[in-house]
Amino acid sequence: MSCLGAAGVAVTPVYHGSNNLAAVDRRLKVAELALRLLICALGVLAAALVWSDSQVKVFFSLQKRAKCTDMKALVFLVIANGMAAAYSLIQVVRCAVSMIRRSVLFNKPLAWAIFSGDQIYNLHNSCCPGSVEKWVHWGNNF
Repeated sequence: MSCLGAAGVAVTPVYHGSNNLAAVDRRLKVAELALRLLICALGVLAAALVWSDSQVKVFFSLQKRAKCTDMKALVFLVIANGMAAAYSLIQVVRCAVSMIRRSVLFNKPLAWAIFSGDQIYNLHNSCCPGSVEKWVHWGNNF
């Protein structure tokens, strides 16, 4: 028996373990749940750290205390982190409910909505810190 496929390319049979797709699906859902819980916790932690941070600068004998609310960019960052944590919490609940019901996501519009929300979250995480850093740097020059 030949193991050559189309155009003479060797085809190697691959064993993927058992065909127990329910166990694989369960492990994937547990991993998704753990990652979404981690994202939610880190988003809340980042928002809390930025919101509670303050600095004191002494200018001659005057002391100026700077807080998060002094700069609109930092307030925006806290709000954006809160929104991302809320989205992750909603997805944690959705994932937990699907694990309890042992249901598989066959609803195509819901799958696209989840995918779009994840892409918006990724865009937020890649763009917001850079824009906030630019505004903070711009505010320190004046």
